[in-house]
Amino acid sequence: MTLTTPVHDVTGAIVAIIDGRVHLTSGDRTAVLHPQWLRNRSIEPGQIEPTNRQRLFTPVDIDVDLQVMSCEAIGERLDTTFTDGHRAQLDLTAIERALGWVDDPEEPPPPDPWTAPLATFPYVDWNDITFDVGGDEPDALVECLRSFFRHGYVVFRNTPAEPGTVARVADRLGYIVGQNFGWVFDVEAKPSPTDLAYTAIELRAHSDEPYRRPVPGIQMLHCIRNEAPGGDSTLVDGLAAVDALLAEHPAWHAALVETEVEWRYDMGTDTVVGRGHVLEYDRHGRYTQIRINTKLDEPIVRCGHDLDDFYAGRRWLCEWTNDPAHQVTFRLEPGDIMFMDNHRALHGRTAFDPTKGHRHLQGCYIEHDGPDTLYRLAVRRQRAKLVP
Repeated sequence: MTLTTPVHDVTGAIVAIIDGRVHLTSGDRTAVLHPQWLRNRSIEPGQIEPTNRQRLFTPVDIDVDLQVMSCEAIGERLDTTFTDGHRAQLDLTAIERALGWVDDPEEPPPPDPWTAPLATFPYVDWNDITFDVGGDEPDALVECLRSFFRHGYVVFRNTPAEPGTVARVADRLGYIVGQNFGWVFDVEAKPSPTDLAYTAIELRAHSDEPYRRPVPGIQMLHCIRNEAPGGDSTLVDGLAAVDALLAEHPAWHAALVETEVEWRYDMGTDTVVGRGHVLEYDRHGRYTQIRINTKLDEPIVRCGHDLDDFYAGRRWLCEWTNDPAHQVTFRLEPGDIMFMDNHRALHGRTAFDPTKGHRHLQGCYIEHDGPDTLYRLAVRRQRAKLVP
């Protein structure tokens, strides 16, 4: 064992090297930093391309038995030398952020589950926001996206009430992703509907396109005309529903997590099939999405696996998410765009009478990385304005 004398810096970090690895201590927290992990964080000249900041070296360029020779905490840097002769000034704050010791200031806010309509409806005036990533006034954009990440939806107001607007708005927020209804689709009552959305009947709370791989992340619905009586929009927080199910019926919740389900869109001339789970979490137990669409789902029958808890949990979710007390009901006016997280917010609509007025929406999908990128860059601009 090789042990160096611990080195302190003015920020309170303590560094020691044991067996060629850095032991970093700050307060009551200690982490052992692998030499390869540290070496990969080097941004010295020749290590990264300066414009895109991507590495210019590969794993095979690094000694397999690489070790740290010396490491000293100096202010906000770790002055580190490796056995391959490379010396790097590593960002100590970035390392502590990667360890989870300090928050990432650019990280979007966590979801705030809601079980009843919000006290203030999250309307956003489209004309009040600059979506230029190099703009000087990021505050309105940060506030808009913060509301979306917290609640799972916002509604943009005062966009042009004309066809094609939703695509232009989507291009400001991310990149449109295609699906089996095209890049942009028209939601109207049609004589031969390719989906129940293209009828005038009530639509219960649901996720869109659970059969796709991957399931579209964010849906945008733009109101062009809404003259028919009825046709009000509904939203409910699927994350809040999942939390409530887990608290009240953990066995039913487990069944919706564990039972594989097939979703099938099949009208003869078009078919899309995907498999997954009604409730999905990552390997660390973090919620990722809910897929509720009872007009398209079928659990996979496994030998020896009983479906009682699955069907009980599925029924409970349908009752909870369609309880008016848990929903927000509102009317989309021409120029409104509903911007909602399809992995969280379940949407629906009341029935309407197409013989008494025309109802025409246009929709499309983008993925989460678009708003995530916009938020991070806007926060970065905010922080830069605070630096003298």
